[in-house]
Amino acid sequence: MKIVTHKFQQTPDRVCYLVNLVDHNGSPLESHLASNNKEKVEISEELAERHKVSVVFHNSGFSIIEG
Repeated sequence: MKIVTHKFQQTPDRVCYLVNLVDHNGSPLESHLASNNKEKVEISEELAERHKVSVVFHNSGFSIIEG
């Protein structure tokens, strides 16, 4: 498992972040909405600790693809 984050266009005027716990095939197992970058990092760290995940990708764009 790993954690992948990316930007999410919640409304035409609001961009936030999705924080996804994904399996080895890239399918989301758990998704959380973060309203800003700080919250994105906090949620990622909490998920990583809870699920014992060491790989976290913070994408700068709107894609879930890992770089």
